[in-house]
Amino acid sequence: MKKITRLFFFAAMAAAVACNSEALEIDEGETMPDPGPETVPEATLSFSKTEIVIGGSMFDAGEATIKSNQMKFTAVSSETWLTAECEGKILRAIAAQPNDTGAERTAVITVTAGEGDNTATATIDVRQEIRDESSETTILTIADPNAELAAEADSRATVTFETNKTDVRVSVEEGAESWLQAEISGSEVVFTALSQNSTGAIRSAVATVSAGQDDKVLSVNVTVKQNTTAPEDLAVGALYEGGMIFDITDTYIKILSLQEASLAWSTENIEAGTESNPEEGLGNTAILQALTNFATAYPAAKFCTDLGEGWYMPSRKELIALYNNTAGTDAPGVELINSYLESYGGAPIQYESYYLSCCEYSQEKVWAIKVGANKNAYQSNKSTERFVRAVKKILR
Repeated sequence: MKKITRLFFFAAMAAAVACNSEALEIDEGETMPDPGPETVPEATLSFSKTEIVIGGSMFDAGEATIKSNQMKFTAVSSETWLTAECEGKILRAIAAQPNDTGAERTAVITVTAGEGDNTATATIDVRQEIRDESSETTILTIADPNAELAAEADSRATVTFETNKTDVRVSVEEGAESWLQAEISGSEVVFTALSQNSTGAIRSAVATVSAGQDDKVLSVNVTVKQNTTAPEDLAVGALYEGGMIFDITDTYIKILSLQEASLAWSTENIEAGTESNPEEGLGNTAILQALTNFATAYPAAKFCTDLGEGWYMPSRKELIALYNNTAGTDAPGVELINSYLESYGGAPIQYESYYLSCCEYSQEKVWAIKVGANKNAYQSNKSTERFVRAVKKILR
């Protein structure tokens, strides 16, 4: 009897499955029901607090967390003494001016969440306390602590600073006052050349920018350089246009960078196509610069182009000219050329060492030239680190 009951049970289950299968079947060509227009949640916006409190000094800041179902936010301050910015879901209030009014002051930041037609707007109050200059930490930052002056008298250069102090001053190192003047103008330090630099070498001085008083003083050094005029008698070894002359013709002057590095030619073994320009490094360097991975895979050439406009990696013919005109017969010689370079603040040429050219030999190798007692051409592996210097060609 139990066996019969089990048979009836399994038969009933099979029938139920069959019925369900039939109910779910959809005839060919039949479409699913239209779900209707997509519903976009309405933008929401609130904050983790009702007020942001900041100190009375410039750059003092406070923040609140944004609560929203949106990911894009804009913030606007009601007062010029306060700036507002959003970073992710953090709203930051930053003092653009110190509070020297003698009383606390308030502002309102308006935040908008979302974009297009689906946005939400909310405001938050900001309160700035009274400034206590005697206890505040001095802030003084200079983005680029370097300034470069032209060779001519009255040439100028500026550096920009940020500080929470009003008593900013600048001084020039002893001995440089005869040719360099430094003054504070608003949020800039203005450097002026008092005389033309005809010394034949770049001259350099350190200027010190300071803010704050007593134990709150903070100082930052700025290096100021003044280029030199081209010598009336152009010659190999002379300083010219920020480099040392190594090749002169009736139509051009070629200069060598004062800096050098030890780098690999490339981190990959492919034919980049520079063999087609064996004599002119400028064209070869342009070929390398056009590669999508130039910045990461071609460190030697990138070192050259990073020196600025017009600088490039020399060809093997240009490196041979460097040897011929500095170390070869009737050339100034190793010791004299290196003394020139060092007097200009540069690095000496590593004679008896191989320097990379921009010219390929194969997928794996490039041409390197030894600058020494006897010049020699060598096929160097692209991945081997060797010395490299940049060249610039100036038309006469």
